[in-house]
Amino acid sequence: MRSKWRIVPVMMAGFMCTTAWTQDDLAAGRKLALNQCGVCHVFKAGEPNRQGPGLFGVVGRAAGSMAGFTYSEAFTKALGGKTWDAPALDRWLTDPQAVAPGTVMLYRQDDPDQRTALIHYLESLR
Repeated sequence: MRSKWRIVPVMMAGFMCTTAWTQDDLAAGRKLALNQCGVCHVFKAGEPNRQGPGLFGVVGRAAGSMAGFTYSEAFTKALGGKTWDAPALDRWLTDPQAVAPGTVMLYRQDDPDQRTALIHYLESLR
C-alpha cells in the first residue's frame, strides 16, 4: 500500500534534508493533531496547559519539563529529562503505556503514517 504522505527532498542552506513536508501534508498532520490530541493538548505558544502539557516546541524539549504542568510519577520515572525527538515521539505515540507503564496518557496511534504526520506537524511547531 502506498502512503498518502509525500516526501520531497530539498536543499536548504547548503544542507540536504531528507524530507520536506508540503503545506498539504502539514495541514493533514495539524488536522490529526487537533482531532486526536486537541482535547488534552494545546499547540500554540503561551496557551494554558490542559489535561496534557502544551505541545508547542515539544520536539527538542526535555520530557517532563513544560512549565506549569504536573507530570505523573510514571511519566517522570520513565522519561524525565530525556529529549523529545522523532524516534522518541514515535515510540510514545505507538504505546505510551509500554514506554511509561501507569502513565496518564492512554491515546495510542497504531497507524505509522498517521504517527509520522503527527510527528512532522509537531516538528513544525517552533
